[in-house]
Amino acid sequence: MVPSASNGEQESKKTVVFIDLENIYIGFRKQYGRDLTARELVEKARSFGGVKMINIYGDFSEPTYPQWFKLELDNQGVLATNVPKDRDRDGHPTKNRIDIRIVVDIFRALAFRPELEHYVLMTGDKIFLDVLNLIRNDFGKEVLVSGIEGTVAQVLQQAAEFVPFNADSSFDESIGHFVQLMDRLEHRVLEGTYSYLGWKLVIDQLKESSEFGFSEWRQARDFFERIKREGKLILRSYPGQSREIEAYRLDRRNPLVRRILQLDANANAN
Repeated sequence: MVPSASNGEQESKKTVVFIDLENIYIGFRKQYGRDLTARELVEKARSFGGVKMINIYGDFSEPTYPQWFKLELDNQGVLATNVPKDRDRDGHPTKNRIDIRIVVDIFRALAFRPELEHYVLMTGDKIFLDVLNLIRNDFGKEVLVSGIEGTVAQVLQQAAEFVPFNADSSFDESIGHFVQLMDRLEHRVLEGTYSYLGWKLVIDQLKESSEFGFSEWRQARDFFERIKREGKLILRSYPGQSREIEAYRLDRRNPLVRRILQLDANANAN
């Protein structure tokens, strides 16, 4: 295990980050019950210090990624590389070529960017073990692995310094308050007459709740839009024929919702 560098030492190094997006994105969704945001991903990549290049790889034709995700990566100033999977005659994916493309670009950086000293691999796939050892042993570079805990191969964690990829705690705390608010609203409002909550009602309640500290209705609306966009797996939508009757309720099958409301614990107790 490589000892961690101080913040000053990190900033002085020239760092390149390679991100296996499919591994990180799907692992994050399973771990936290919501979609990873582009902002969280890029902020994590930049947190390693002295970052000169961020390389993100994914098949953006896959339904795994919402349409807004690629746009937000562009807004963050990061150009992601689209690596389409090989597909059979029926259009089903047969081979993921992301790992091959990452390895090729790592060798390109080693050959043509000798000033880069610090290589960060954001993945969990043990297939990168050999190239990790090559970066460090043959080229004398420092290597760090970052990924979602529980999805990173043990051999990768043992071969290099490992930094867990954790969610934005402040946003997840707000999500917790939001889920509890929705739960209270559903028990109070959804009793036979309605099967969902109107979006204006939800925003009004967000504005009135002291837990969120919104001084203006616009702030509550913006937060709700962010929940819809970035934490959307916690909600089930019921759109009508017009946008004015757009409405929601909690997705109580979602693991994050179940954890916040302790639904599994309550079921076991009964």
